[in-house]
Amino acid sequence: MITCKVCNNQEYHGVFFCGECGSQLVLVDDKNVDTFIYPSQVRGLELDISNTIPKKLLENKTFILYCIDQEEMINIPDQEEFTIGRFVDGQVITPDVDLNLYEAFDKGVSRLHATIRVNLEKNKIHVIDLGSANGSSVNGYEIPANSEVPLNHGDVLTLGKFSMKVILPKELK
Repeated sequence: MITCKVCNNQEYHGVFFCGECGSQLVLVDDKNVDTFIYPSQVRGLELDISNTIPKKLLENKTFILYCIDQEEMINIPDQEEFTIGRFVDGQVITPDVDLNLYEAFDKGVSRLHATIRVNLEKNKIHVIDLGSANGSSVNGYEIPANSEVPLNHGDVLTLGKFSMKVILPKELK
């Protein structure tokens, strides 16, 4: 854990800004930085929600993102590419999926946090972290900024501290 020097709040390693006061937690000299990928504990990895989603809904969707904390589906657009983040008044470029309904600010979600790309021809779905302040991970493994990482059925996608489960229909599994 990292302790904020301003308010003494405890944050997980890898978080750049304090969730309580917003202070920068890590000062980086980017000349000598190595990237380490390490597993972390992600709540809900074993969560089975297959019986809670109506079969007809899965037939009409490319995939579903399920908010683990609020136990509800996130409405996502039926597009080949869309952004996820949180909307703030006066923001010029807004995310396609606004996570404000799910306490996104408190969980460290950036305004434009990530992009999801859906390639139906290749049956692939990828996530790209857009250089967010608090990072993104898939199943506890950090996504390097601006890198494309595949998403599979049952994966837990975490933006900051906000976790979603990826649900894919049979043809994309």
